[in-house]
Formats: sequence, C-alpha cells, structure tokens
Amino acid sequence: MRVHDLGHSGAGRHGLRAMAAMVAQIGQPDFGGALFSLSHDLLAVDHVTAFCAAPEGIIRTVVAENKGPRPVARAVAERYVRTHWMSDPVMRLLAEAPRERRSVSTNLIVDINARDVDDRAYRNECYGAVNLNHRLSIVETRDDHVMRLNFYRRCGHDFRDEDIDCLAEMADLLLALVWRHDYESRPKPVQDLEWQFSERLAALAPALTARERQVCALVALGLTSEGISLRLNIGLNTVLTYRKRAYARLGISSQNELMRRLMS
Repeated sequence: MRVHDLGHSGAGRHGLRAMAAMVAQIGQPDFGGALFSLSHDLLAVDHVTAFCAAPEGIIRTVVAENKGPRPVARAVAERYVRTHWMSDPVMRLLAEAPRERRSVSTNLIVDINARDVDDRAYRNECYGAVNLNHRLSIVETRDDHVMRLNFYRRCGHDFRDEDIDCLAEMADLLLALVWRHDYESRPKPVQDLEWQFSERLAALAPALTARERQVCALVALGLTSEGISLRLNIGLNTVLTYRKRAYARLGISSQNELMRRLMS
C-alpha cells in the first residue's frame, strides 16, 4: 500500500467536457454514470464508488457504478458498508493519523492492491468475487466528514504511476463535484423544501405576495388548511383566502396542479 500526499494540486485540463456533463447531473440519478464515464475514459477503470462517512457513524453510498451489462457495483458497495467498512486499510490509515489532522482538510491518494487487505471475507467478497484487484482511493476530510472516492481495475490491469499522476491532477475537482452531489441528492429538511418551493413560486408568479407563497409552499408540503392555520398563527378563513388568491394568480385550481407547476 502506498500513500501520496496531494497537497493543493490543480485540477488540470483533462476531461473538462466530461466534467461539464457531470456538473449538469449534480443531484440527479445520472451523476454516477457521468462520473464512471469520465473515470473510464481517463483511467480505464472497471468500478467506481464513493462513500461519505459522517461523525455520528452514518455512511452514505454516494456513487456505485461498474463496467458491463450487470450492475453489480451497488450490491457490492452495500455489502462493503454493512460488513467490511472497518476492515478497509484506509480506516487504519485514518485512525493512525495524528489527532490534530483529523479535524482539518486532508487530501490523499491511497494505492491499494487486494493483497493489502488482511480480512479474507472482505477480500473475497469485494475484490475476488467481482474480479477486481487494484484500487486507487482519493480520501478527503471536511469538518470531520470523510469522503472516499474509489477507482478499481480488474485482475491483471494494475494502475501505473502515470495513472496516479493523472488522478492527482483531477482530484480536487472530482472531490468538489462529488461533495456537491452528495449534498444535493440528500433528502432536505422540511424548512429547506419550504424555502425552495417559495423561491420557485416567486419565479413562476412574481405577483404572489410573500404570505401567498408561504401558504402555497406549505400546501405543497402536504399540510392541511387547518395545519397551515396553526403553523402560521392565522385564521382558517385567512388561509383559504390566501390560497384562493394564489391559485388564481398561478392559473390553477388544485394541489395536484400546484405540484405540477412546482416540479415543471
């Protein structure tokens, strides 16, 4: 296992068109496919995964994509998180880092061969069973969260030093995109959705008053008129008046139509 300190390397010029496609898919289901396509073009990878580990122990599978007609990467990633996360050599590397470095941004590339994995079950299930042998991982910490972006090649096709150099050039930008995708694709708190709906309504119908937007946003979130009355501390008839005026300005007559306008 080799460790390469990236410092503050630049993103370079490679694959900017493919990266533009990734930017367009941030927060969307096709982001993983766009990341895999770029990674395959640059590094001839067979699998790509990304995981975000939060301080409270929650691990999110951000991306799991593979080459070929059988989408096995997601199942392997779920098994890895569920059973083998703590057996990964990167966990030992992070645990051995000085305590003062664990809370600051750390950006590393870790070069791992399957033989570096001591746990036989982990090695067999996450490498041997899917014919993978060599992995490059970018690891970055932000505010005690850890993002790990992994690139795998099948047996007999090990990464070379020039592959590591290529990945080092792209690392900062790749990580920025994956962090952003993770944030955008996570379920948002109700308060964030209420604000987003209100902003969308302001764009759809600038004539709506702030209170009319607020009432419509709460309707879109599924609150009843009585619930909105309690939430905003206004009378039920006042809620109904705001909703009626807002619907008229939007040219709609039902909650379903409201949702269609918001999602269009």
